[in-house]
Amino acid sequence: MPAPNVPPGKVKLIAVPLAVILAIVAALPLHEGRKYVPYWDALGKVLTVCAGITGPEVVPGRTYTPAECDQLETQYVTRMLGYMGRCATGEFAFHEVKAWGNFAYNIGTGNFCGSTAVRLLNAGKHKEACNQIPLWRYAGGKDCAIRANNCYGIVDRRAWQRQLCLGEIQ
Repeated sequence: MPAPNVPPGKVKLIAVPLAVILAIVAALPLHEGRKYVPYWDALGKVLTVCAGITGPEVVPGRTYTPAECDQLETQYVTRMLGYMGRCATGEFAFHEVKAWGNFAYNIGTGNFCGSTAVRLLNAGKHKEACNQIPLWRYAGGKDCAIRANNCYGIVDRRAWQRQLCLGEIQ
């Protein structure tokens, strides 16, 4: 059920239904991959497990089960959306929540909240905000649009997020 004073089919990020949270979690392995034994991220700086989970929950050498990864990812996405809801205060269609949730999961909520996209969302300019997504194509200082930088997956991911954000795909 949508939050009070929100049109049907739209939600605020601080009141996202569990079904949408689970849809975000289900899409994570498509772009993040999923590993059950902790590993160092691509930059070699952060110990990571499941579909990109970091932090004190990650125990070196431990093997996680699919159910444990589901739980960690669901908890993280729930917390993340709550934080996002403090900076992006508008009302969003479900496909937008899935797109922005996946985007923020990848770039971090601090980067999301400080972005031009959030300023546009808060101004009601959702299409313009969605069109900001492809600009986030850098990883470790490398432009991932340059195939020789071996990070082109970011460009594909941003294209998918933009299409989802605009409602061109579900």
